[in-house]
Amino acid sequence: VVTHDLAVARLLSQRMMVMKDGRVVESGLTDRVLDDPRAPYTQLLVSSILQV
Repeated sequence: VVTHDLAVARLLSQRMMVMKDGRVVESGLTDRVLDDPRAPYTQLLVSSILQV
């Protein structure tokens, strides 16, 4: 699945890669990447998710 929607990624994939400027900045199990992001760019993406 290729998506810009992290909620969709969480629902549909077991592993994910986060890319910035054509380079992989973080990869791993989807839950780990989204629950404990290590790369600054991934942290920024996760913090921008709208919580309802």
